[in-house]
This record gives sequence, C-alpha cells and structure tokens, in this order.
Amino acid sequence: METEDDELAEGTVLPEERVARFEQLLDRNSELELTETMSTVCGVHIAAFRVYLTVLDHPHSTIAEIAEILDRDQSTIGKQLQPLYEQELVTRYPRTVTSGGVKYLHVAQPLAETTEWLQQELDTWTDAVMTQLSRLHAD
Repeated sequence: METEDDELAEGTVLPEERVARFEQLLDRNSELELTETMSTVCGVHIAAFRVYLTVLDHPHSTIAEIAEILDRDQSTIGKQLQPLYEQELVTRYPRTVTSGGVKYLHVAQPLAETTEWLQQELDTWTDAVMTQLSRLHAD
C-alpha cells in the first residue's frame, strides 16, 4: 500500500509514541507482567526498558540525546544501558567527531527479535523452575 509523503503507513509508530504507550500500560496496571518478567527473568528493569524503547525509536542516538529525550541525567542513562549492552538489546558503536573525539551511537535490536529473545529466556527460566520444583517431589 503506497502512501503520500506526509501520511503515515498503517501501524507506524512515531518517536516517543512507543514509550508513551508503555507508560500508559504502567498507569493502567502497576503490576504489569512484561516489566516483572523482564526484570525477573532477564535482569532488565523498567527504567532500562524505557531506555531500550527510546533507542529503538531514536536509532544512532548518543547518551546525551537519550538523556534529553527521557529527561534524565547522562550518568543514569549510562547505568541503565549496561544491562541492555549485556543482553545485546542495544549496541553501541564509536564515531569519530570532527573535533577529534569519539562519541558512541546506540542502536536497539528490533522489537521482533527482542520478543523472540524474551520468549527463549522465559522458556529457559520456566524449565529451570520446573526442574527445581520436580525435585521437591523426588524421594
């Protein structure tokens, strides 16, 4: 389906809209299962997940840009990016700036891949929990 340049394709998510949707889910249900699962199973807490969604919507952004979008301190964003790097949900790569320094740009793994990864992590975690529970019944 073709669209005019000024029209959005159906299903297109605008920058900040994904984070806004996430915030709405949190407002509706303070015990949102997604964030609890991400935290318990994967070690990615709610604040880090917000950073992931922001990087997803703003690819090639710096820590300073992410911090500005989320209205957070750069050091806080840097800490929240650590588990995302470790889980390979966000990748950073250096770019040399004309002034001679280096700045890091960030790109998030596509949401479909993150969903698949979460499903695999959840399956592994569930298997481990069930194995431990089955030991309770062993003679």
